Amino acid sequence: MTTGLASVFALVRAPFRFCLCLAAAAVLATACSSNASTTVQAEFDSVAHRSPTQCGDGFVPHDLDHITSGPGNTASTFDGTGAGVGIADLDDDGDLDIVLANLSESSSVLENTGDLTFERHELERGRFRGVSLVDASGDGFTDIVLTTGIGPPVMFENRGTGDLGAFTRNRLEGIRAATYSMAWTDISGDGDLDVVTGSYNAELTLLRNSPILGEDTGVVLHERTPDGFDVTRLSDTAQALALIATDIDGDAIPDVLVGNDLATPDMTWVQTSTGLEERTLFASSSYSTMSFDAADIDNDGRNELFSTDMKPAQPDDRYREVDEDMAAAPVVDDIQMPENVLNDFGDDGFSNMAFGEPVSTTGWSWSGLFGDLDNDGFQDLYVTNGMRSDQLFDFLPEARLIEENQAFRNTGGTALTPAPGWGLAATEGGRGMAQADLDGDGDLDIVINNLDTPARLYENQLCGSSITVQLEWTGTQNPTALGATISATAEGTTWTREITSSRGYLSSGPPIAHIGTGDADTVDITVTWPNGDTSTLDTMATNSHLTITHTP
Repeated sequence: MTTGLASVFALVRAPFRFCLCLAAAAVLATACSSNASTTVQAEFDSVAHRSPTQCGDGFVPHDLDHITSGPGNTASTFDGTGAGVGIADLDDDGDLDIVLANLSESSSVLENTGDLTFERHELERGRFRGVSLVDASGDGFTDIVLTTGIGPPVMFENRGTGDLGAFTRNRLEGIRAATYSMAWTDISGDGDLDVVTGSYNAELTLLRNSPILGEDTGVVLHERTPDGFDVTRLSDTAQALALIATDIDGDAIPDVLVGNDLATPDMTWVQTSTGLEERTLFASSSYSTMSFDAADIDNDGRNELFSTDMKPAQPDDRYREVDEDMAAAPVVDDIQMPENVLNDFGDDGFSNMAFGEPVSTTGWSWSGLFGDLDNDGFQDLYVTNGMRSDQLFDFLPEARLIEENQAFRNTGGTALTPAPGWGLAATEGGRGMAQADLDGDGDLDIVINNLDTPARLYENQLCGSSITVQLEWTGTQNPTALGATISATAEGTTWTREITSSRGYLSSGPPIAHIGTGDADTVDITVTWPNGDTSTLDTMATNSHLTITHTP
């Protein structure tokens, strides 16, 4: 977290209606090495998206009833890193709710009461960082799991009463690891949820990687058992600001990627027949990785991987302390670069396609998320920016580095171009971010957990056609099918999405695939479930929300 060419980079390559029926599966997909691929039937519900209340040229901001801040008037570097946000349907009413972590005051549960209005419930006062909204207790209800950075994650258990002010704080038996970032998924495809945790050792002690940190740090895999979790320490070293579980090698099975700060190399583990195996897949990575996002941004069926760092587009005197630190920092390898990196998969493996401005140099960047914001069939990019630190910026008012967030439109899968007209160039100091359709009209709204200013929702008024897909993997302890892959095909184009629990910086979106469909009226859907089963549904209408149910 310490620490260009002026051209855009180029890439290498209705009323409600209901129906319920059975869809015959017809496509085989790659499955986990321990499971045979099986075609299965799946039930589905289809509900039309709401008609947009207004369409326009961009986004409309709405402040939310939450402010993340550090204790007192502190401007310490570790308080300047802020906290995350999560979005999910916590009370099963069909609307998506919001959870915002806080560093000192109460974290917030914002209950969606419709029409982009929310009722705030205080969760608990404390120092919380990351947010995951998953069924951590295995009882079928979505729980809230928050990280503290200095101890194991904390579960606020959902009892299924529908009362979003009545979560019960409980321990996660078998998880002791100090956790800053985390990713939940079904690692083994056996129908339950595992979790990988990462510590941020720099916050735990000023002596990086000191033995005083003990064994409950680093990168740790926790595999679910009937009695809790089996623990495997993948690495004793971590400065893990970012941690995601996503398919990076194209086999439809989630792998694990850790983004490290402070010159510590990023780490990747891929799934093999014998479990997770550490690999070096990337020729380039960010030097101080703040967040990860994986998405298929050119519609070729393979994920690209974007990591954020902290490099301004032009020389900036406000970065002088950072530049001095970077000049004195160790050169660990020839892979790490002090800028954002976009790794794209080609014939020779992964290569960095973010060289030069503007995508590689967006400022002091935290969350970088892909999402099809204009529903044209190509995923766009949005990046949050800013920092506060009396160590690095004591010469600035309130020791605050103020920078604009950056929005980029994906133009046909060939370039990401700045989109200043969308109204997303905020300067409130964004940290965690999530994207979701919060008003049910089929486009992605944006929620940002700012630092020292109100959290903000950006209402999407770009409109356009889309389909949203939600999975129900009934009879398992992974009811939202984390780790599944969804593909939609129309007129020779295939859009691919994954169901994941962690994206960006310390944040999580809902377990719902949003797919902008351009001019298509119908799409064919293929689901690869976490155990390798596949289902297909043909000729599904766009501008609808599709719920697909499968019981293995």
